[in-house]
Order: sequence, then C-alpha cells, then structure tokens
Amino acid sequence: MKQNKKKYIFIVQVTRQLSIDILNSFVAEGAEIELVTGVVESNYEALDPSIKVTKFNKYDNTSGFKRMFTWSLFTFLCYFYVLFRSKKRELIIITTPPFVVFIGSFFHRLRKQNYHLIIWDLYPDVLVNFGVLKETSWLLKRWKKMNRSCFSRAKNIFTLGEHLSKAILTYTDKSPVIIYNWVNSEFVKPMMKSENAFAEKHGLTDKLVVMYSGNLGMTHDIESIIHTADYLKDNPRIQFVIIGDGAKKAKIKQYVQEKNLSNVLILPYQDKEVLPYSLSCADIGVVTLSQGAEMISVPSKTYYTLAAGAAVLALASRESELGLLIENHQCGIVFEEPKIPEIAEFIENLLEDSEKLRTYKENARKASFNYTPDNAKCYYDYIYGKNS
Repeated sequence: MKQNKKKYIFIVQVTRQLSIDILNSFVAEGAEIELVTGVVESNYEALDPSIKVTKFNKYDNTSGFKRMFTWSLFTFLCYFYVLFRSKKRELIIITTPPFVVFIGSFFHRLRKQNYHLIIWDLYPDVLVNFGVLKETSWLLKRWKKMNRSCFSRAKNIFTLGEHLSKAILTYTDKSPVIIYNWVNSEFVKPMMKSENAFAEKHGLTDKLVVMYSGNLGMTHDIESIIHTADYLKDNPRIQFVIIGDGAKKAKIKQYVQEKNLSNVLILPYQDKEVLPYSLSCADIGVVTLSQGAEMISVPSKTYYTLAAGAAVLALASRESELGLLIENHQCGIVFEEPKIPEIAEFIENLLEDSEKLRTYKENARKASFNYTPDNAKCYYDYIYGKNS
C-alpha cells in the first residue's frame, strides 16, 4: 500500500461493474475515492463501502429528449459538486455522459486541477456516424475544437482498443493508454444445461440456444436476429432467447406475436444472481455493432459471451475491434452485411457439427482469460506512477 494517500473524484453517470472494479482497485491501494454518479449496478462484486457516493439524476435513454436532458442535468450538477471540492482531488472522468469530460478542462484552466479521461465512447464521432450530427454543423465544429483543448490538457487518456485510440489521436498528440475491458471468468463460466436452473425453467436443456443479452436500443441490429428466427421457425431444435430492455423491445414483441414465433423467448434483464445461469445457457451468443460505432466501440457483452464459453455470432465489420478479436481467437464468425439465409445456415451447421461448435466454445472460454479484472488495476498503476 502506498504511503502518500491520493485523493480522487470519479465521475460517471452509470457505475457498472467495470467502473466498480477500477474504483475498488484504487481503494485497495490506499487511495481515497469520491464517486459522483446516477446509479450503481454491480454484478459479481459490490462497491467498496469506504467510497463516498454522491448520486444525482439517472440516465434515461427512452427518448432523444430524455437522453439529452438527463445527460445535461447530470453534467450541470457535477460542475457544482467539483466547484466546492478541493482542487487537490484529481478528477477521473468516464465519457458517460459525453459532455462531462469538459468539467476536467474547465477546472484545469480555473485552478490547475489535474484530470484523467477514460474514453469508452468517443463523442461527437458516435453522433456523426449515426447521422445525428452533420459534418457541416456548427455544433460539430465547436465540439471538436473543445475536444482538442480538453484531450490535450488531460493528464492521461485511457481507452479500450487500437481503433478508438487512432480516433482519439485526431484530437490530440497525447497517446492514449489502451486497457482492454474484462470479465470475471469465475462469475460467468460454462455450465451443463442439465445442471442449470435457468435452462430447466425455460425449457432450454435440449435446445441449441442462440442468445442476445443486452440493450435493445434503436442502434442495435436486433431485427436480423428475429428474422433469422422466423427463417428457422420450423426447426424445433433451435431456440432464440432475447434478454434485455430498450426502445426496440415493443417492436420485437409485436413481430414475434404477429409471426407466432414459438422459437423466440423474450425476457427482461435478469437479476445479477441469475446472470451467470442465463448467460451460460447460450451455445451461440449474438453481439451487434451498429453501423457507425463499429470502429469506435467494443460491447462489454462480448467478454461475458467469451467467459460463458459460447460461440460468438457478430454483426459487425471484420476490421472492427470486435471482428479482429473473433478472428484472433477463432471463437465465432462475423457477418458484415447480415443476410438472413447465411446467418441461418451458420446456426444450422453448428447444430449438426458438434465438433465445430465445441471448438468455437472452447476457444471463446480460453480467450476470456486474456481479459481479466487484473486490467482494472492498470488504471491506478498508471495514474499513480505518472504522478508519484
């Protein structure tokens, strides 16, 4: 444990397990942490109770207006929180919400306060790629200018892959530190369906399970999964399971009902106690990357799919971080332009070729050991090492 106690304010609107692991690793090294957030959602390990938590408003993505309002309100409240705290407390800021990073550069100019950025989503690039902002818009030009100033003043910039690092370098000469995301492979691990209560409950023990578990948002290609289920509806040995919530859920439910797809099971997000059982039911785990986010995102569900020992069916670019991961570990397949007959053929081939499926699943599980919670410790080691 370090003798000089470092003090940090950690800002992120949604504190999930990755953030919790980082925070707990700081506390384990003797740092004093204040967390400013909207909600804390743990899976396998709770937030250390010694961390002072201040909660403002939650993030709401049910509409464009609510998303923008909750982003803006949280950022506004964080400004005032930091304003009345000591400048000796360094800031660690995650890009949720996107405007919150500018708190760092504001207080650096105001009182030379150090800050560190963890960029897991790069804005405004995401909004441009999704067509929300036009390249010619005044807002985009202003945002990019603010990014250049903010990123250049940051003590450290962390990100999660090579593509995202290159995108960040368009704003600054400061080389980002790449720390890959991770999963606790003891929390999620392969399990025999005959010994899995979730599989028993939902009648999945004798099925080839194709699972999507995560956000059912507007930018996620859930339609290709459902259309594939429709294509394969006459094969009683294959079951599709959709777990999650989001803007597309009602549309998906309506389609399933209209088509009378008995091979599609739609469930809400599962409690953390159930999660290891639900994820380990998957023989094939579906991971989607929306057009526009392919080169600047790696869904965290990817690592949970690997840990569960499921073959990965990815709807993404082969050149994306996700595509390269699958190619390097030979743990699944990538469809760049999803064509339903081809996806269906891949699933049916794995149903018949148990050896090929077993190889994919074993490779996925092995790959998960390259992305462990030890990665969380790298943030503290790098930040403290650069400042000690």
